Amino acid sequence: MGNPEAAAAGGRSGRGGTLQKALSLVGARVLGNVLTLGYTLILARITTPTEFGLIMSAFAWIMLLSVFLALNLESGSIKYLVQYRETGQSGRAAGFIRLNRMTILGLTLASAIVAALAWWAGAFGSDEAMLGVVAVTVVAAPVVAMTRVYGRHATALGQVLRGGVPIMLVRPAVIFLLVALIWLSGARPGLTVYMLLFLAAFAVTALVQALLLRKTFGFAAGVPKQYDEARKWFATGAMMAPLLMLRDNLKHVVVAAAGLVLAPAQVGYLALALSIMAFVYFAMKAVDISTSPQLSRALHAKDADRVAELLDNAARLKIAGLVAGAAVIAVFGGMALELFGPEYRASLAPLLILLIIPASDAVFGPAQIVLNVTGRQDVIFWVAGLSTGIMVGATALGGVLGGASGAALGASLSYAVQQLILRSVAKSSAGTETSIIAIFQRLRGQ
Repeated sequence: MGNPEAAAAGGRSGRGGTLQKALSLVGARVLGNVLTLGYTLILARITTPTEFGLIMSAFAWIMLLSVFLALNLESGSIKYLVQYRETGQSGRAAGFIRLNRMTILGLTLASAIVAALAWWAGAFGSDEAMLGVVAVTVVAAPVVAMTRVYGRHATALGQVLRGGVPIMLVRPAVIFLLVALIWLSGARPGLTVYMLLFLAAFAVTALVQALLLRKTFGFAAGVPKQYDEARKWFATGAMMAPLLMLRDNLKHVVVAAAGLVLAPAQVGYLALALSIMAFVYFAMKAVDISTSPQLSRALHAKDADRVAELLDNAARLKIAGLVAGAAVIAVFGGMALELFGPEYRASLAPLLILLIIPASDAVFGPAQIVLNVTGRQDVIFWVAGLSTGIMVGATALGGVLGGASGAALGASLSYAVQQLILRSVAKSSAGTETSIIAIFQRLRGQ
C-alpha cells in the first residue's frame, strides 16, 4: 500500500510548484510591461510624434504578420502535443512540431514575394526609409512567430517558464537596453535603425529561448514524422485564431486598424494610450486567471452557490481595481503623459475612452471561461471572429470621424459589445450570470 503522508506531501509539493510557476509568470509579465512602458517613454522622447506613430504601427504589423505566418497552428500544442507524448505517438508529435516550422517558412517566402510585388507596384511610395521598414517587418515577423510557436510547444510540454519568460521579459529588456543606449548617446537615427533594433531584440529572444529549450524537443530528433492528422491541426488553429487576435494582440489590432486611416502622429497618441490602459486591462485579466481554476471546478461540480460566490468576489475585485486605476489616470494622467513630451497630453482623451475596455471586463465578467468550461467553444469562435472584424471596421471608422479619440471609441465599444454578447450567451446556455448583476442577486438572496 502507498504512503498517504508521502502522497499528501507530493500533492502539496506539486501545488507549490504550480503556484511558484504562476507567480513567476505574473512577475515576468508585470516587469515586462514596466520595461515596455519604459522603452515606449524613451522612444517618444527621442523621436517626433510622426516617427513614433510609424514605429508603433510597424511593430503592430510585425506582431500581426507573425500570427498569419504560423496560421495559429501552435494553439493546438496543449491538445495534440500532450496527447501524443502521453500515448507514445512520437512520430505525430514530431510531425506537428515540424509542420509549424514549415508553415512559417513557406508563408514567410510568400509574404516576401507579395511585399516585393507591392513595392514594385508603388504601394509603399518612393520613400527609401519605408522600404527599410517593410523589409525589416518581413524579416522580423517569422522570428517572432518562431519564438511564440516554440513558447506554446514548451508550455504544453511542461516548460512554461523556459518557453514564456524570454518573450515576456527578455524581449522588452533588450529593446529597453538598446533604446536607452541610443538615448544616452544623443544619436537621432532614422526609422530603419529603430526597426533593426527591434529585429535584434527579437533575434536575441529567439536565441535565449533556443538555449533554454535545447533539450526539450530532443525526443523529435531522428523520429519519422507523421502528418496524417494535419487537417485537424489546421482546423484547431483556425478555430482559435480569432481569440488569439483579441486576447493577445488587442493593442496591435487597434493600432494597425487606426494606422489605415490616421496620420502617424495620431497613431502614436493612440498607441501610447493603449500602452497605459494595458496595466488596468492586465489587472482585470489577472483576476480572471486567478479565479478560473476554482470556477472551472465549481462549474463541473454544478455547485451554483460556489459559482455565484466566485463570480461575486471576482466582480468586486475588478470594480475596485478599475475605480482605483481610473482615478489615478484621471488625476495624474495628464502630468504623466507630459513625461513623454508635451504634445502627448493629446493621448489623455483616448486613454480615458479606452478604459471602457477593462470596464467591460469588470461589468460583464468572465463569460468566456464559463462558455469554455461548459463546451461552448463554438460560440467563442464565432463571437471572437465577428468581433475582430467589427473592431477593425469600428476603429477605422472612428478614426475617420474623430481622430485618435474616435478610433479609441470605436475599438472600445466593439469590445464592450463582444463582452455583452458572451455574457448573454453564458446566461442563456449555461444559466450562469457572469455580470455585476450577480452581486445584486446575491445581496437579495436570489
